[in-house]
Amino acid sequence: MSLSGYLIPQPDEHRTQMPGYQPLDSGLPLDLPFQHQPQECPGPDLLNLVPYTPEIPGVPLGLEYLTQINQIQLRQKSVYSPQNINQYEIQNNMGQRIYSAKEHKEFCGALYCVKIVDNMEREVIQLLETYKCFSSQREVEVQSPPGRIIGYITYAWQAFVTSLSILDAFKEPVLMVVGPGFQTNLFGDIKTKDKSQTVGKITKDNELFLVQIPWDLDVQMKVVLMGASLFLDHLVDMRRRQVLVEINP
Repeated sequence: MSLSGYLIPQPDEHRTQMPGYQPLDSGLPLDLPFQHQPQECPGPDLLNLVPYTPEIPGVPLGLEYLTQINQIQLRQKSVYSPQNINQYEIQNNMGQRIYSAKEHKEFCGALYCVKIVDNMEREVIQLLETYKCFSSQREVEVQSPPGRIIGYITYAWQAFVTSLSILDAFKEPVLMVVGPGFQTNLFGDIKTKDKSQTVGKITKDNELFLVQIPWDLDVQMKVVLMGASLFLDHLVDMRRRQVLVEINP
């Protein structure tokens, strides 16, 4: 089935229809004029936060604002940590904060865990990867709210390429993130599951990720793609550390 009109399965009674959208040209420039961004609130915004968005039936609490946008910025925060814990500020294209994300590391805990809170300090999204014996594939659960799975990110151990599968809550393929490798800032084209059409991009410039996605993509898949960007950064960081160990054993 094509992505147009694709029905994203939900693990409860709420089901949301994904509208059809046009694929982006594979030569998508980074400076596209994105029109589907909410305008700034009138008056001063000293905290530089996104406007409050009322609850929307069928949309998990805290994800409402994402229904209005087709570009997400993930800015890595420079915070010293002896455990090398990554922190990010997730913004719209005007630099207004939507979420804050922080990686959590615990002894004998999950392989990868990121907790994402909204501007009301509510934990609304969690990325969680647990150890799986005898598996060559890494799998990250995307939960919203934490404890309720809305999708998965999978990465098979191959020749260090940034190719991820984006799955729905029932592990059905929806999209692919297909990239050339860990050595470039073009982390990946977002493609249909058969890789026939490019519908977005994930790029990185220094400490800033840019995630370009279809405006009318199901909001839960937007969250999974946002999580995929954070996971890609984690994979690249792991690869860099591995190279340093190989150079300086």
